[in-house]
Amino acid sequence: MLFLKRLLTSIGLFIVLFVVFSVGSMAVLGAVAGASAAANNLNARDFNSGYAAGHAVGYELGKNYGRIVLLTSLGMSAICAVTISFTGLLPWCRKPAQRPPLPLA
Repeated sequence: MLFLKRLLTSIGLFIVLFVVFSVGSMAVLGAVAGASAAANNLNARDFNSGYAAGHAVGYELGKNYGRIVLLTSLGMSAICAVTISFTGLLPWCRKPAQRPPLPLA
């Protein structure tokens, strides 16, 4: 029963952590790419040219590094989910406490 709880917990954690890791890493990469595109934009006051420059950089970033981010997120979420659920960090994944033996009188 404990193994089933741990297995179901690791599956649920895998899904949640995969979404968090993939969205978070793409957001950070997009922010860095957008900031560098904005810093290199000579016509910074024109909204359309800044948007076009950011869009082009973001598209290239997703095309070049999308698979790497996907595979890294899959691996990291699998490792973290199994580690969290099978080490007993969550209360329902712990082994029940054993009662101490009765003293002999």
